[in-house]
Amino acid sequence: MTVYVSMLRAVNVGGTSVLKMDALRALYESMGFKDVRTLLASGNVVFRSGLKDRGQLVKRIMQEIDRKLSLHVEVIVRSLAEVDSIIERGPVLSPDADMAKLHVMFLAEMPEAGAQAKLAKWHKESKLPEMLEMRGPEIYLYYPNGVGRSKLSGAVMENKLGVSGTARNWNTLIKLRDAGRAIEGAGASTRR
Repeated sequence: MTVYVSMLRAVNVGGTSVLKMDALRALYESMGFKDVRTLLASGNVVFRSGLKDRGQLVKRIMQEIDRKLSLHVEVIVRSLAEVDSIIERGPVLSPDADMAKLHVMFLAEMPEAGAQAKLAKWHKESKLPEMLEMRGPEIYLYYPNGVGRSKLSGAVMENKLGVSGTARNWNTLIKLRDAGRAIEGAGASTRR
């Protein structure tokens, strides 16, 4: 079975799409997923599943959230191996960089090359202080002045790329990886 990390977009942010994590965990368990854990209150779920087709997995989760919880939200899924890779190949930052200001935006799909170029051009021309580094279906973002008032918002990136996504800060990403590793370790010990 594969350990997955799923991230719901725009859940419990600014009072929209309010969702209790207990209800979300119970929903994932009702779908037959194993070792389900939620992390924080922003729609992060780590679980184990035998499903290999990510597209089907995402579709199934979204349908069940809509059907059982009456919420239409985007769900983005990465395997634990992918999360490990995202962390390992993180951007090269100054030793003085505040890791709390590093985020990763997870995109629902790979944006077209032209859309990536459009975002990169806009970012360069805007002369924003933020670092933006696109790598496949993820974007590394460093907000030296914080994310709150930045013009490089998720909505701007989604608009320029034509792809939806959800961002997580580096600390949350580390916690998701660690939770996934704990599930993976528990699964290995039960197979012995």
